[in-house]
Amino acid sequence: MIKKICFYIFLFFCLILNIVIDLNIKNYFKTLENCFKQNIILTPKLYIFISFIIALISILIILDILLVMFRKENENKGINFKTEDGTYGTANWMNEKEMMEVLSFNKPGIILGKYNNRIVKLPFESYFNKNICVFGSSGSMKTIRIFTNKFIRVIKV
Repeated sequence: MIKKICFYIFLFFCLILNIVIDLNIKNYFKTLENCFKQNIILTPKLYIFISFIIALISILIILDILLVMFRKENENKGINFKTEDGTYGTANWMNEKEMMEVLSFNKPGIILGKYNNRIVKLPFESYFNKNICVFGSSGSMKTIRIFTNKFIRVIKV
């Protein structure tokens, strides 16, 4: 609602500015004559042409603003932004209860890290995929940790 009010105020301002510029064209030409020290004749055809150009620019600016406003409204039309919907995925941080249901502390699996001084693993027989994203600074042994885990798993099999 506030956007529409601001937009209408802007349109009114553009209209007033257009009228002011149209009414003061003669004064601008007098200023140009003083600046360039040349006599510039403002014929009725030239006056109409300049007024037309100013009006056209104002209309194009207003059309551009309208297109941007309607594009934003149509872009989000029909999209439900609730996380339960899954429109943009269902990834979220796990709480402790979900962690106990999905991950394991005792079964063999892919080591993910530590939680309360216990090693957290993704069990191999889990229904989740085994894709992992590892974060860490340079030299924090990300590659060695993943490689060692996979290597030991391959040797056991």
